[in-house]
Amino acid sequence: MGLAATSLLAFLGGMALFFSNTFHLPWTGPARYILTGFVGPIAASFSAVVLLRLAGRLPAGGARFVALAAVPAWALAATAAASWAVGFDEADANQGYSWFGSSTLLFMIPGWIAGTACLAVALYSLMVSRRSHPVRRLQAVVLAAPLALILGAIMFMPPMMGTLGAMVLLVVALRQGMPAASRDVVPPRVVPRKVVAPGRRVVGGAALGLLVVGLACAVFAVTGSTWAPIATDSTHAMNLGLAYGAFASIPLLVLAGRVLAPRLGPTTPWSVLLGCASMVVQGCAQLLGAGHTLQWNGILIAATLMGFAIALPLGGLVAGGRLTRITVVAMMGLAASVVGLPLVMMSAFLAPIGSAVLLVRALMAGSVRQPRLSSEQM
Repeated sequence: MGLAATSLLAFLGGMALFFSNTFHLPWTGPARYILTGFVGPIAASFSAVVLLRLAGRLPAGGARFVALAAVPAWALAATAAASWAVGFDEADANQGYSWFGSSTLLFMIPGWIAGTACLAVALYSLMVSRRSHPVRRLQAVVLAAPLALILGAIMFMPPMMGTLGAMVLLVVALRQGMPAASRDVVPPRVVPRKVVAPGRRVVGGAALGLLVVGLACAVFAVTGSTWAPIATDSTHAMNLGLAYGAFASIPLLVLAGRVLAPRLGPTTPWSVLLGCASMVVQGCAQLLGAGHTLQWNGILIAATLMGFAIALPLGGLVAGGRLTRITVVAMMGLAASVVGLPLVMMSAFLAPIGSAVLLVRALMAGSVRQPRLSSEQM
């Protein structure tokens, strides 16, 4: 669990540097590459090796080799990413390339080889096949080579994918640490008996109304510049449409929370409350207008609130004491803000889709019940 938690903290630190105002300071680039290019991936690799070893899927010799090979693989990948960034800046400056900025391939190729060897050993141990050992080794190498290249390419991207991967590893590690009897027993639902989803007619009518409102907001965001004098230009229209769409998403979240409460459990009201607060912040941020100094900060706050709204129902997957659960859910909420960011930024366009899903669900519920009532009357 400690390795998975270390990986998640490293990726969260890199993500904070990436989105903060300190991104252009000279020390943030190396710090981000160290956190998200080496510390986070190497801790995640060690955590995956430990989990596979505990599950009996990786022999001791293979586990040692994978752990040892992961160190130079990720170190070279991080160095290649830093070399590429330096070379990119030098190309923009048009002052020639330094030896480090022109040595990306020199670091990338041996890193790719080390990563392929690391993954090939792990994949060979995980393969279940009746074929001969040489054929299985060849299959493992063929699969490991592109997979190592893909994982290395993530080094050139923002740390979103690594954050989500580390969060999944942490949940798996926590559940792996549970006693076997606790993992096998399905926990009983703790949903209050009084929590009842609204009727399909109420859901259908409300979803239809919200669908119309959501579509109007989305259409205004795209074409509002032609609705003079409401919007001065297309950017202003987009900001207003996104703001109105975010505010219009609030009753949709309340309705969805009422529908899903019997399944998600007692944390649903808190998730809905956080989601609504996220939409309020997002709407206010969009009303500030593009270019306002506080708009991006407001969007990041809205994304964080949405991340915690997503993470709260997942708290039931976390095993351990109250302090452990609170700590892990807090880390999961920060990690889930990676998903929350596109959700809040596209909320005006996603709200009509959510309304349509609820409307179809209500209509399908009515069509399923109708034949049953008819057969009983017969």
